[in-house]
Amino acid sequence: MIKLYDFKSSPNCQRVKVVLAEKNLPYEIVPIDLRAQEQKTPDYLKMNPYGKVPVLTDDAVVLYESCIINEYLEEKYPNPPLLPKEPGQKAKARILIDYGMIHFDGPYQKLRMELMKEQKDQNPQVIDGAKSELRKLLQRLENEIGDQQYLMGDFSLVDADLLPRFTRLEGFGVLPDPSLPRLGKYLERVKARPSVKAIL
Repeated sequence: MIKLYDFKSSPNCQRVKVVLAEKNLPYEIVPIDLRAQEQKTPDYLKMNPYGKVPVLTDDAVVLYESCIINEYLEEKYPNPPLLPKEPGQKAKARILIDYGMIHFDGPYQKLRMELMKEQKDQNPQVIDGAKSELRKLLQRLENEIGDQQYLMGDFSLVDADLLPRFTRLEGFGVLPDPSLPRLGKYLERVKARPSVKAIL
């Protein structure tokens, strides 16, 4: 039986739950309360020395880091497939995941930290600068979608992995944006999927 050590609103947990749902895999949720620092207990740190959620266990296998968990699920439970078969396309999918996770992180975290402050303490220039930088980065994904339904044509790990980032960018006021019309329509399509509706 698969177990997911989960904090409901964690984006890292959400991307794994989307993949579990897309693959129709039954699993048990083990709630971890981040506010109570349950992710820092000795027992939890034995499973994940980073002290973060999620952890996924599948019989004797114990995994952490959400995008790596999703790769494992794809390899262990290949149907329905969530990565292209062709090696070049599979590599492209991983490049897009890397782009959305790593290259977005600087301005994403800068904006998140600023918006977490009391409104009177927020710096509008920092907020506007981070939003502008994020929209420039999103332009590449706008172009990648083209006339496709999803970032790789069919729904894939790219969409599952990047979705929590997109929904937070909505909450931060970065999306939707008139300069990114395809991305706006794409996001509505993704959010209409049952696997995604269940986590929103």
